[in-house]
Amino acid sequence: MNRILRLFYILHGLVLIGVVFLPFAAQAQDAAKVCKQFGPGGPADLAARLAQIPDAPVAIESAEILPATDGLPEVCHIIGYVAPSVGFELRMPTSTWNGKMMMQGCGGYCGSLHTDRGNVALARNYAVVSTDMGHKIKSWLFAYNNIQGEIDFAYRSTHVVAVASKVIIDVFYTKPAKHSYFMGCSTGGRQGMVEAQRFPKDFQGIISGSPPVNETADGTLSLLWSARANVDANGKPILDASKLPVIHNAVLAACGGKKGVLLDPAQCTWDPSAILCKKGDAGKQCLSEAEATVVRKIYQGATNSAGEQLFYGMPRGSEYNWAPDFIGANGALGSDISGAGGPIAGFANNMAFFYDQPPAYTGAQFDFDKDPDRMALTEVLYNAQNPDLRKFKAAGGKLILYHGWDDNQVPALGSVDYYETATNTMGGEQKTKDFFRLFMLPTSGHCFGGAGGGEVDWITYLENWVEKGQAPDQVTVYHMSSDAYLPRPRHPLKPSEFDRTRVIYPYPAIPRE
Repeated sequence: MNRILRLFYILHGLVLIGVVFLPFAAQAQDAAKVCKQFGPGGPADLAARLAQIPDAPVAIESAEILPATDGLPEVCHIIGYVAPSVGFELRMPTSTWNGKMMMQGCGGYCGSLHTDRGNVALARNYAVVSTDMGHKIKSWLFAYNNIQGEIDFAYRSTHVVAVASKVIIDVFYTKPAKHSYFMGCSTGGRQGMVEAQRFPKDFQGIISGSPPVNETADGTLSLLWSARANVDANGKPILDASKLPVIHNAVLAACGGKKGVLLDPAQCTWDPSAILCKKGDAGKQCLSEAEATVVRKIYQGATNSAGEQLFYGMPRGSEYNWAPDFIGANGALGSDISGAGGPIAGFANNMAFFYDQPPAYTGAQFDFDKDPDRMALTEVLYNAQNPDLRKFKAAGGKLILYHGWDDNQVPALGSVDYYETATNTMGGEQKTKDFFRLFMLPTSGHCFGGAGGGEVDWITYLENWVEKGQAPDQVTVYHMSSDAYLPRPRHPLKPSEFDRTRVIYPYPAIPRE
């Protein structure tokens, strides 16, 4: 089908949904001219019609050609926003497009476009899109008296940008993307889970890493609890970070952690009483009873005054990851609660509760008896815990969920619990694993790092599953020579980029040594 005829059919289809575009793409002589049409000064009718995309009205702020560089192709680079304030960036290869779209997830509170993270897919010639999730503030401050911002961050931004990007891609190339994928970790992981649960037709494949599926509880019942566990009645720290290697080594020795890697933390029941100080001990290689109590509280996870479990604790083997967030050094509190109430106080103030708390609110004021129930009002916005994935499965979607066992930002047991609940909901393991698989990475942290390694070529595994029907029965995990999150490595890796590998299998299988 020639380009002009193809465009006619695209336009005809868009007319049916109330969106009409000028046939500029068919008239353009090269990609630069086509790209420029999207920006300011382009056809007025085009701008007007972009503003009429159902549920995702778009305004374009800039459109320009960026030259090929650093292994990345030349692209038409578009910056715009979906009303009222969801910013996005779309990079479309001009001559090397692989016919697919990849949406790159955010991290933390977002507030930026996370361009660097999307380079992994762009280097493979994907059209790559990312969003700031509705604001340009990289902290919880975006949510202060801003319910629209919270809605955008919670679930709306990812969906509307996916809708808008598909229309722009369709018009730019005069054909739609044959496959649309999403990948992200942390907040990006939660974005992916929200998409699978609430907007099951947006993406054919989703890679979700370390997702805080229970966003509100993660910030308060996990991070806040773990940091407050190390505060005595006088507001002083109990356990110092210098003791964490002692604890970690004792766990590895007791639970078979060969070469510093604990393959199955869920089966480890080590208790810190094993290294309590005895009379005459200097104290450097042992724990006081008060220090051991801190360790037990972090393992156990949040409880109320009646001893009822509220949330997941940290698994054994994760101790090296407790500093500085939970456990400070040299007499300092954990960073999650140090300073003016700590960053978790800001989260609780403006995001955990529907009505913002007073500005002077601190993490020490969170009430583990009364406040967890109050967070139900915001759970309906943020959380991605619906285990009913029937619509996603019926749409042909494939979901890869992965989590590092030693994640100190999002408890790994949250992903285990979600997967097991979804498995029961979907009718058992066989009916679940044909579209949804969980991979637990031994001795790996939040999105990367750890002695067990945290780098996997997830894109290739997802492509093979969606496009070739080859489900990931096992994946290779790389331990990188440089333990840095950015820039993200590009596969296939060079031998100098990693020093060892490990094969892991879908949960509940346990890796072999």
